[in-house]
Amino acid sequence: MPIRGLSRRALLTTLGVLARAPARGSAQQGPPADTGELQLDAIKVLTFDVGGTVFDWHRTVRDEIAAMSRGKGFSVDAAEFTNDWRRTVFRDVLPAVRRGELPFMNVDGVHRIVLDRLLEERGIQGLDEIEKHELTYAWHRIKAWPDCRSGLARLRSRFTVSGLSVLSLSLLVSTAKAAYLHWDALVPCEFLGHYKPDPLAYQKGVELLGFKVQEAMMVAAHPSDLRGARNAGLRTAYVPRPGEYGDNDDRVLESGEEFDVVAKDFNDLAVKLGVE
Repeated sequence: MPIRGLSRRALLTTLGVLARAPARGSAQQGPPADTGELQLDAIKVLTFDVGGTVFDWHRTVRDEIAAMSRGKGFSVDAAEFTNDWRRTVFRDVLPAVRRGELPFMNVDGVHRIVLDRLLEERGIQGLDEIEKHELTYAWHRIKAWPDCRSGLARLRSRFTVSGLSVLSLSLLVSTAKAAYLHWDALVPCEFLGHYKPDPLAYQKGVELLGFKVQEAMMVAAHPSDLRGARNAGLRTAYVPRPGEYGDNDDRVLESGEEFDVVAKDFNDLAVKLGVE
């Protein structure tokens, strides 16, 4: 879709993120080299997962679904609906986009596809297009975890900090503004042509920021994301978020011992990365 008269291809070319072959001898080619022991001085950029790691998506979306159900008079377990929405995005629809079974689209489009599916499966009727749009864009109003603003500011004093997210650019911008988060950059997968955990998503994101993968560390609450980053040659920092799936979140969180750094929150991460 043109943006102010600029085609999508022209926009991506301007941003320098159209798919292209790495230069001969580039560090991005082939499998990542053995990274060995972590050398903090080698890390120059931290790339962050956003949904779940920086933002508490569950409670905002749950509360907006609950409010909509009261206003429209339908019964739904809002917490369960929210978690099913999130899981279906990552289990079913995004993988179908990655495999080419669905057209390439941003996550706002994916959220809407899943919303329509869940409403139909539960027999929920009576929502008009405006109301469905409002529910879809509840994801643009999610709140940051309490440590994120101060922790990111501390980390930014030493490293370049950037979101590297499957979420849409408009979602990343609106949530950052609302939470007063100061990123050096935001890199959405929608402009990379690849979604995490495809190695090219991490490699192209780091390349776009002007760094080598050996200079980058991925920060995430999700081990699968960190394994994808590690496979692409990045270092890894695990910051688990207990309660990400709500007040009754009963997941058994992984220890994270396979990753380079494990921290309880972003301020703890700053300490472990040598930030004063």
